[in-house]
Amino acid sequence: MERCSCCNARLNGALICPRCHTNLTGVISSEQRAQHLLEQAMQLWFTHEPKLAVLTLTKAISYKKTPAAVIFRDFMIRQSCSKVLALLAQYKYKEAQQTLSLLRSLHPTHQLLVQLQGFTHYLSTRPYFS
Repeated sequence: MERCSCCNARLNGALICPRCHTNLTGVISSEQRAQHLLEQAMQLWFTHEPKLAVLTLTKAISYKKTPAAVIFRDFMIRQSCSKVLALLAQYKYKEAQQTLSLLRSLHPTHQLLVQLQGFTHYLSTRPYFS
């Protein structure tokens, strides 16, 4: 944290603002926690633990929505959409819906996820014709 969240004074690494004397320990620890959770989410994602990665990233964003967390969230969504389409092609509608529900917990209004959810619902409810 470079500036005080109360008065915008430069902090130069201080935990207490030199101008308004606000104790920023909680804010700084929250930022550090968010960074740690983002790193953990990335590690989980790249070790093929997508559910835990999504839950961890959701928690990281709840502490602080950093540009890096948003970029990684969008990366995870793009990567998962191709997996959802593959599940739909294999008629695994329930798995596709579960994956989409998990992803929508990360970003409920993401346009691609909303559209995929509608498409998955359509495919899963239509009568099957051979």
